[in-house]
Amino acid sequence: MKLHVVGIVCVSVTACAPGIAIPVPTPSAPPKPASEIMNAAAVTPRDGAGAIFVTRDKQLRDMRCTYDISLDGQVVAGLRTGEQVTIYADPGRRIVGVVIRGEASCDPALAQVPVQVVASATTKIRVWADHSYDLRIESTTY
Repeated sequence: MKLHVVGIVCVSVTACAPGIAIPVPTPSAPPKPASEIMNAAAVTPRDGAGAIFVTRDKQLRDMRCTYDISLDGQVVAGLRTGEQVTIYADPGRRIVGVVIRGEASCDPALAQVPVQVVASATTKIRVWADHSYDLRIESTTY
């Protein structure tokens, strides 16, 4: 009985917490493309390139903010909440950056992660703001 009550409390706390990030799983998430593409060549597939799949979590916190995604200092796309973009890059060490635009009520922030791009491999990058509004970025290559 106590276990059942604890389960109900956890569900209601999760449902009521406005700033909880909901990871967007790659296979089951409906593709929602980036709302802004600034560099069409970087999102066009080509032979010998590795793919960098960037997903912004769907969350209520900072939902009005746009995250600018860059590759080696060049802005590629702007992501709103729940959006994703695939960037194609030549093999080698690359830097993927995320900048929160200082628009509306958004506080500007910057995060970067080094990525070793391998031809025909995919690197998945997840970006989100945590409960204290710190910008987070993590990557996984498979």
